[in-house]
Amino acid sequence: LEKLTLFWHNHFATQTASYFNGKGCYQHNNLLRTNALGDFKALTKAVTLDPMMLIYLNGVFNTKQAPDENYARELQELFTIGKDNPDHYTEDDVVAAARVLTGWKIDYEKATTWYYAVDHDNAPKQFSAFYNNTVIPGNVNAEVELDAMLDMIFAKNEVSEYLCRKLYRWFVYYNIDATTEANVIQPLAQLFRSNGYEIKPV
Repeated sequence: LEKLTLFWHNHFATQTASYFNGKGCYQHNNLLRTNALGDFKALTKAVTLDPMMLIYLNGVFNTKQAPDENYARELQELFTIGKDNPDHYTEDDVVAAARVLTGWKIDYEKATTWYYAVDHDNAPKQFSAFYNNTVIPGNVNAEVELDAMLDMIFAKNEVSEYLCRKLYRWFVYYNIDATTEANVIQPLAQLFRSNGYEIKPV
């Protein structure tokens, strides 16, 4: 469990020095530990709205008037899809994802997240052919849009493959050759998907 907690801390990278609140830092670490063996999709959503992540990757500054692409890029590049497939998401997908993620704020003292609808871009968001040209309808409730975007992202097999490669490198060996990819990674990725992105079976 502790090694997985460290794995998730490396995966959903943050930095305590960027968030001067012991309660918030504790809550973030506890979030990773309590969800370490659970639903990766649910953990991804929770981390997306976690005060420490909102500070670290500028989500708290992401507004309709000035979209910040930092978390939207890392969500796809480092946290879910990865860069293994050269025909992956586009720059326009990063922009669209940033617009989905507008409007979230934090209460620094309480280390809690809250939603400011005025700063949310509630116009439709168009994604690329990689995501089957999905359009996420605008909604005054940004959480509805976030859920729709995560459904879209997690429908891609790249998510399960990327995570299983990272887990393999963390627990087994740094090098993944063609035989390992075929005999270990792909079956694990299928297991991951068939178990609704639960980490424990993997």
